[in-house]
Amino acid sequence: MRGELKQVERDSAVLGSAVVLAAALFSMPANAALVTLCGPNICYEYDNNPAVNAGITLYQAPSLLAGSDTLEFTPTAFNATSANGNTPPGGLATTQAIFQFSKIYAIGGGEIGQMTVTESGDYRIINGGTVSASLRIQVVDKTNEGIGPFPEVITDIQNFTTSTPTGFTPQNWSLLSTWSPAALMVDPAYVVDLQIQNTLDALTSVSGEQAFIAKKLSLVATVVPVPGAALLLGSALGVFGWARRRPA
Repeated sequence: MRGELKQVERDSAVLGSAVVLAAALFSMPANAALVTLCGPNICYEYDNNPAVNAGITLYQAPSLLAGSDTLEFTPTAFNATSANGNTPPGGLATTQAIFQFSKIYAIGGGEIGQMTVTESGDYRIINGGTVSASLRIQVVDKTNEGIGPFPEVITDIQNFTTSTPTGFTPQNWSLLSTWSPAALMVDPAYVVDLQIQNTLDALTSVSGEQAFIAKKLSLVATVVPVPGAALLLGSALGVFGWARRRPA
């Protein structure tokens, strides 16, 4: 009898552990994982879990343009609409999202020489109103080579706004942000992260006005100026590198 009771206890313990494990697995976000996209020279890493990288919901997952290092976003529901001045607060409709790349690096080594984010979409203003779009980028150095301050941060903000009526025909808007981690950072920019933030606003104040703005496309392009083979000489050129980056 005691042997049977012990066996029942062991079976219950195993079953309990299985239930706990199943519950833990069930609670994990579906399809959550780090995604790495690599072009001929550059790799981009991001998390596809909206709980970690909330911007993926509106930006949607990026894809590499064939044979290039350029990433393309094609969102379908990233927009802001205001009509008749009744969208609170005070007729202002705002949509905002942030997409985070946790790591960007060169396949063969080398510094990230230039990064460009291009944004575009369309808008419509009928009988009055205002639309605007803003692009904010943030780049952070991810590795510490001990040459300069760490971590270093680059930010850039670009804005578009208009109140010019369009009638029923949509008009295009675009924003461009370009910067060079290798030139702007004292510490070598071998590995960086990138945060892209977009804010869309549509504003109307009285009945009969309509304002609409949408983001349709985002391109992220990078350039590596220093070949990986050149890094083999890094120790020999360390003094030169410090002199190049040292403030005048």
